[in-house]
Amino acid sequence: RSNKASHGFMTSRELDTLLAVALRSSTIEWAVNVQICDTIKDNQYLAPLAITRIDERLRHDKPSAVMLALSLLEMLVKNCGMVICRAINEGVAETLVGIVKKKESWRYGFGRNLHKSGLSEWLPHGVAIGEDKRQQWRQASQKVLEIMQLIVDAFLMHEGALRPIFSAYKQLRQEGYEFPRSSTGVAADLCLVNGAEDSPAYLAGASAAP
Repeated sequence: RSNKASHGFMTSRELDTLLAVALRSSTIEWAVNVQICDTIKDNQYLAPLAITRIDERLRHDKPSAVMLALSLLEMLVKNCGMVICRAINEGVAETLVGIVKKKESWRYGFGRNLHKSGLSEWLPHGVAIGEDKRQQWRQASQKVLEIMQLIVDAFLMHEGALRPIFSAYKQLRQEGYEFPRSSTGVAADLCLVNGAEDSPAYLAGASAAP
């Protein structure tokens, strides 16, 4: 039986197995991520399950785990478009905002202070936040901003259907966070998002391109 056919008969348990492999690896599992994207496109009702599992990992204390989840989320947004974006509920949107604001949390500040105090070697692994982790959290924050800008630009005309992510985006904009854009004024990978070609932002970016 071909992969295409197997995607068409994918069950939630089978998808859960793929998600576990992708989200609990030590590196990005590109082939598995592609399989997950194909599965969601062929079984749209499974999109909420994928988002739920991604959300669970986005709440992890390790930035490496969060980055793996964000990489899969970005890939799903690009390949599945509205199908996956509709599954991003208020809870997931709040999780994404929390990653952007990580440096403002008491736990992050506490971990940084412990590292600076020199006491980190006496504490359980993962409690203190060193320079490497600080950089990783910075990258995670930036990736969230990129994904949010990508969704907003791609589905500018569908704000009503994607209220949670649009509200989170507007909240961060109002609080002064800067969202990355390309030289054409839109999200850098906008042309890669499935279904984005009808967006005014897509058309504006295309006309502004050299």
